[in-house]
Amino acid sequence: MRNRSAGELPAEATSFVGRREELALLDTCLRQARLVTLTGPGGVGKTRTAVRGAHRLRSRFPDGVALVPLSALADPRLLPNTVAAALDLPEQTALPAQDALAAYLKDKTALLILDTCEHLVDACAVLAEELLRAAPQLHVVATSRQPLDVAGEHILPVPPLDVADSGPAEDALRLFTDRAAAAVPGFTVDDDNRADVLALCRRLDGIPLAIELAVSRLRVLSPEEMLNRLDHRFQLLTGGRRTAVPRHQTLRTTIGWSYELSTGPERLLWSRLAVCAGEFSLEVAEAVGAEAGGAGDALPAGDVLDALIGLVEKSVVLRVESEDGTRYRMLDTIREFGLEQLGPGAEEERTRRRHRDHFLRRARLFEAGWTGDRQVELLRQMVRDQADVRVALEFCLADPDDASAGLRMATLLWGYWHCAGLLTEGRYWLRRALDRCPEDRPERVKALWLTCWFMDLQGERGDTYALLDEAEAVALRIDDRTGLAWARAFRHHTRYFRGRTDGVAEGFEAARRELAAQGDTTGLLMSGFFVGFFHVLNGGTGEGIALCEDSLRRNADTPAELWSRGWALWVKSIGLWLKGDHPESIECARQGIRAKAQLHELMGIAHFLEGFAWRAAELRHFERVAVLQGAADALWRRAVKEPRFGIPVLHDLHGGAADAAREALGNDGYDTAFAEGGRLPVDGAVELALADEAAPAAPAVPAQPPGPGDGLTPRQRQVAGLVARGLTNREIAEKLVISKRTVDAHVEHILAKFGFTSRSQIPAALAGPVPTRPD
Repeated sequence: MRNRSAGELPAEATSFVGRREELALLDTCLRQARLVTLTGPGGVGKTRTAVRGAHRLRSRFPDGVALVPLSALADPRLLPNTVAAALDLPEQTALPAQDALAAYLKDKTALLILDTCEHLVDACAVLAEELLRAAPQLHVVATSRQPLDVAGEHILPVPPLDVADSGPAEDALRLFTDRAAAAVPGFTVDDDNRADVLALCRRLDGIPLAIELAVSRLRVLSPEEMLNRLDHRFQLLTGGRRTAVPRHQTLRTTIGWSYELSTGPERLLWSRLAVCAGEFSLEVAEAVGAEAGGAGDALPAGDVLDALIGLVEKSVVLRVESEDGTRYRMLDTIREFGLEQLGPGAEEERTRRRHRDHFLRRARLFEAGWTGDRQVELLRQMVRDQADVRVALEFCLADPDDASAGLRMATLLWGYWHCAGLLTEGRYWLRRALDRCPEDRPERVKALWLTCWFMDLQGERGDTYALLDEAEAVALRIDDRTGLAWARAFRHHTRYFRGRTDGVAEGFEAARRELAAQGDTTGLLMSGFFVGFFHVLNGGTGEGIALCEDSLRRNADTPAELWSRGWALWVKSIGLWLKGDHPESIECARQGIRAKAQLHELMGIAHFLEGFAWRAAELRHFERVAVLQGAADALWRRAVKEPRFGIPVLHDLHGGAADAAREALGNDGYDTAFAEGGRLPVDGAVELALADEAAPAAPAVPAQPPGPGDGLTPRQRQVAGLVARGLTNREIAEKLVISKRTVDAHVEHILAKFGFTSRSQIPAALAGPVPTRPD
């Protein structure tokens, strides 16, 4: 389950016009400095320029280019979390997010784009300085209306498109022509209207957003009529003075003109949708924008779609197409104008409450369906709406009339915090909600044991027992039997995570009986693999496997439920392995890693990769062991403070496989393959794990006789031999049962070692046959 993540560079929905000089300067600046800030007024095209430049420079950053959109972020304390999400770095480590980022990026040659920093300029400056200090090969591009004011920062102003009276205004004219052709099929700039179009572009000071907004009016006005109306509006605003209007006023004037030319329902919807922080769906537009009221404020739900279509046609709202359907968004400057029209007061309060209420309903639906067949869909929706979830939570916690709404919402989203790798952010909202709402209530009990659970997973012990003491005390005072059972279950969870086993089994079983008595099906589903894990690790493999099978039976009627099914399969696979049923264990792992891959749950994927490495060691596929362990290690370093939950049994299994692989491959061979695994993307690691394990085993004596290709690793000599036999990279991958990406990497390393530019040079360079393992 994965949308385009926040960090991936977006595809350009419209053509890119001009900016040749700025793009060249960006290239030059990034060769001279590690922090470059693109500055300029709103609507001038800073983001488009940064993204286009990043597309052109990707090859210089082998560890990736990540875009971090910040316009939707209001709380500077969540800036490191937002950057971590863009880098696909889960918050499942107890390290502060800023430290986790620094550790992850320290050896990366990467480019980070912090987009729209002006409202978080101090926080962005501190974070950029820290990351650049920690990661010597990292480069940062920021876009902001003002510099970050950090030592070593290079400022690159992004001016409006050239529209000097004496110049040709080529780029501004090209932009107008391109957008006009899309807005009004058949429209062209010709000798009859060229002068008016040029005058219009100059009147708009060459600001791209202003030009695009003006173009949207071509459906009803000619360039001449538009120019006359804009001239009239500028004269009204400046009192008839002929002096130049400042560029920020030019954009505001153009946006204001679009606002006035919109219908009454469109204006209402524009201002109300401005409370949305990120992309939004029609459902959100209807929930936030519709209101029955007085004549001036009424916007029936049935009229929202027509108003939204009108705003799209006027380029006020942008349509965004994705695999999940059509969504919409506003550019920052347009949203800011809308918020001004909404204004502080009763109208803003009602709108924000509608926004909050919609996402609170969504949170209720999320928890109700989390262990059902809509799990992937519900998780995808929450990931996609993260910015608005934050806005809704912030409003909940600021609401003097109902602070408990924040506690409800933060606890309802527990599955989202866990599965999306947002344990740190989940704890942030739970802590704030607990402080804001101290009254005894079931949500408080739940928030306390959730916080304890998340701390256990992050390897942070802290005050977990105190949290559970309070949870039990509150549950007893309000007779919350279900909450009491959960709190007691996590007391024993915490104990065995701290290495204590006495009384844990009995305590878990008592909690399970109470959950059954309360009819808590989710509790029984989850406690099956919680208790099963304890038994498996403490000699009771049969009992542990039986509990996992009970959990799997309980969700048999919901085959699209993947989260709890995946964890039950993982625990069962460990039990089967320790019991000696290794083929059955791997079959469980195959099912489980597919489930975790659909959810993009990195911690779960890492656990399963370890099991596949044990099997590879048993089959003497030692390079596969190293690659799988390298891939798992990369995920562990991203996901948690301590790999394998710090469990000694799991460490021993890992170490045994690694030792066997090192003995067979030698330290250099193991380290090379391990590093290759660490470079695999997540889907590549999963693909490798699921590849047919019936590959040829390594020879009893791993060393190969010297021959052509000396200086290559054993695997590289093997790949070189298959290249010499005429096999394609995909055919080599199938023969060796490794991913094509791994073969691609081997071939690149072979070419680099020989100084070649083409794989066709490899056969001729070999003085004799390159030794290969038997087919």
